[in-house]
Amino acid sequence: EYHRNMLGKISKVNKAMITYHTNTEREQKKERERIEKERMIRLMAEDEEGYRKLIDQKKDKRLAFLLSQTDEYIRNLTEMVRQHKADQKQKLRKKKK
Repeated sequence: EYHRNMLGKISKVNKAMITYHTNTEREQKKERERIEKERMIRLMAEDEEGYRKLIDQKKDKRLAFLLSQTDEYIRNLTEMVRQHKADQKQKLRKKKK
């Protein structure tokens, strides 16, 4: 009788643990999907600041690295355009003289 009761209690605890872990895993999956959906919405809405915050929260190193590389490329390109415009102005001034 004692052992039967103990087996019943153990099986109830095991079932409760399995249920708990299943529910926890399901909730974590829903949260990941929600964050991913929000990230995509912000990306489509061109909300760069919000998008970057989500990436930082997610700690997605690959995306953060790609964004930093893109920022650096844009800065370099902007500087090259600025330099080209300055060179063109100097050439025009020399032609006028």
